[in-house]
Amino acid sequence: MTKKEVRLTTETWQPTTIFPWHHFVWQIVLTAWQQNRLPHALLLGGPPGMGKLSFARHLVSLLLCEKFFSSSLTEAKAGEMVAQPCGVCKGCHLLQSGNHPDFFMVQPAEAGKQITIDQIRELIQFCALTSHYGRYQIVIIQPAEAMNRNSANSLLKLLEEPPPKNLLFLVSHQPGALLPTIRSRCQRLDFNRPDSVVIQRWLQPQLPRPLEAKWLLQLTANAPLAALALVETQGLNKRQELFDNLAQLATGKANPINVAETWNNWEVPQVLQWMLSWTMDLIRYALSSKEQFLVNQDRREVLPQLARHIDWRQLFKLLELQQETYRLISGGTNVNSRGLLEVIAIAWFELNIQPQRK
Repeated sequence: MTKKEVRLTTETWQPTTIFPWHHFVWQIVLTAWQQNRLPHALLLGGPPGMGKLSFARHLVSLLLCEKFFSSSLTEAKAGEMVAQPCGVCKGCHLLQSGNHPDFFMVQPAEAGKQITIDQIRELIQFCALTSHYGRYQIVIIQPAEAMNRNSANSLLKLLEEPPPKNLLFLVSHQPGALLPTIRSRCQRLDFNRPDSVVIQRWLQPQLPRPLEAKWLLQLTANAPLAALALVETQGLNKRQELFDNLAQLATGKANPINVAETWNNWEVPQVLQWMLSWTMDLIRYALSSKEQFLVNQDRREVLPQLARHIDWRQLFKLLELQQETYRLISGGTNVNSRGLLEVIAIAWFELNIQPQRK
């Protein structure tokens, strides 16, 4: 197969950056490059909203930049906090236009769909070719957990016998969902534990008053980009509506089918994350009767009222149902999200909490 016959996954290259909480991991990667021991496969793992894809894109930009790549190891800026591509060389221009012949992007054709075995086969054909410019051939797979069993097994063969000068970056929100054999053949870059002081300092100036960075980060598992997106995309309003829905369902004041239809029109994984947080707060209060343990402090008036009227065993059943639904929907499988959300809404409706009479 010739180079011209390979269909590259092209897209307009978005501006990239290395965020302050990336600096430690960034230095590890650039030091490895400087010492000529960059691994052939990196697994970038951590929750959504940590900027993993931006990190991978920035690394691609740097490694395909002619000016950076041609620098000697002593002249290269790997020792700086953040090295930058020049932005003006041929490699940078090709990447920015989505036409670089040494870069290949693999992702689901549509959000929530799987990465198919045909996509991985095309990737393998790409990796079998020689580089157009004598440098790296680089692949990003994201989200890596969207690979089905067949496509994952096909990728495994490539990881076991990687061609020279090929780099694979697997971006994953759920590294545990990947095959253990795939994880074992990648060097892990962990984006799970950002410095709380660093991310608060970055986030707070970007928020309108009186919102507090610390509170928003609690709602998003310390993922600063997810916290900022809550504000910029009116996510806080949807979160408020979701919690109102759950309270109304539990007291028989809402139709579960209609509510599930509304949820299905939102970002379903985010809906389930909020729902899990809400359910965990109910469990915390049911078992401790202490409001200070609640994550959703803005709802501390409603949560205790509900928790007092729900058997904690029912809450654990709801938690398990929601966790399984989240696993199915975020795992890249082809599932009926509306049907699953209807099951959850009906379960909340069946709690049938009777309001206290005054």
